[in-house]
Amino acid sequence: MPPGQLNMRGWQKLMAELPDPAITSAIIGIYKYGARISYEGPTQPKTIHPNLSSATLDAMLVSSDIEKALKKNHLHVFHNFDSLPPHYIASPLGLTYKADGSKRRIHHLSYIAPGLTSINSRIPEEYGTITYSSIKDAIKAVQMFGKKTSFWSNATLSQPSITSQFPLSTPLS
Repeated sequence: MPPGQLNMRGWQKLMAELPDPAITSAIIGIYKYGARISYEGPTQPKTIHPNLSSATLDAMLVSSDIEKALKKNHLHVFHNFDSLPPHYIASPLGLTYKADGSKRRIHHLSYIAPGLTSINSRIPEEYGTITYSSIKDAIKAVQMFGKKTSFWSNATLSQPSITSQFPLSTPLS
C-alpha cells in the first residue's frame, strides 16, 4: 500500500475493538468525506498568492510533486478562477528542506500579503494546538492493554510523519 493511502475496511476492522466508537467514526468520516479547515475572521476576496522563490528555483520538483499528488487524488483541480469557492485563498507554494537534505513542497499558510491576514493567524490557538503522546504514555498503554484485547496483540510502536501517512486529500476552504 503506498504511503498515505488508507484501506477503509481494514481500518474499520482494526478499530472495531477500540473502547470509544466515536474515534472510529471520526477517522472513517474524515477518510470518506474529508475535513473542512477554516479560520475565524473577516472574509477576504478570492486570492491566489504568487509562489515563493524556493518553488520557482526548483519548479520541476514542485511540478513533479503536484503530478504525484494529482495521480493519488490528493488535490482538487479548479479549472478557472470563477469556479473557486467564495473567499478561496490559495496560499503560496514553496519548498523546504527535510532532515535528510531532500526537499518537500509546502503550502505557506502563514504567508501575509499586504493588507490581508494569513490563514494561520486567524485560527484561535485553542483550535490549532496538537499534543502528541509521549513514549512513556505509549508504553504505558501497551502494558495496560497489551494482553487484554486481540486488537493490541500485534501492537507496534512507530513515529511516522503525519504528513506522509495522512496527506490532505480534500480541498481546504
